[in-house]
Amino acid sequence: MITYRPLPPTEIGRYRDHLLRLTPADRRARFMGAIADDGIHQHIDRLSRAPTRVLAAMAGGEVRAAVELCLTEEKTADGTGTVAELAVSVEPGWQGRGLGTALFSRALAQARQRGVGRVYLICLPENRRMQRIATRLGARLDWVEGEVTATIDLATLAQGSTIPTIVRDALDRAGSTAAALAD
Repeated sequence: MITYRPLPPTEIGRYRDHLLRLTPADRRARFMGAIADDGIHQHIDRLSRAPTRVLAAMAGGEVRAAVELCLTEEKTADGTGTVAELAVSVEPGWQGRGLGTALFSRALAQARQRGVGRVYLICLPENRRMQRIATRLGARLDWVEGEVTATIDLATLAQGSTIPTIVRDALDRAGSTAAALAD
């Protein structure tokens, strides 16, 4: 059975272990290039100092898939707004089961709940699976200099009638589960 939940800082070691279990190809897809074990340890150390939340898909007490939601402030034409970057990882053997889509949609709901106006994800051009997920969830894809940026304008999605069903459901759940996501 899969459960989805935010990982508290006390459980960040479970996320580290998940990242260490990724194959070299999956690490390359997640980190946009090769990364050794030491690099993963450094990444986890930086998470404790960044405004990042980790949402996990848990099975058997282990993180099998995760999404990082990193909030930042961005200058816009009409002031300053909050944007978020997503990064998704799914272990081999757990791919193709909808975990990435489920985590991505939950991260969008959490971002919306936190007042984020725009969410983006950067991936390699060959990461077609992530591009399909992002597109299904309402992203616009832009190819620039060897990478693909998927951008989702949450304000537009929330107001429009063409919200993908999975995002609409996640946004609806956000109101009823805001307390659980904030823990």
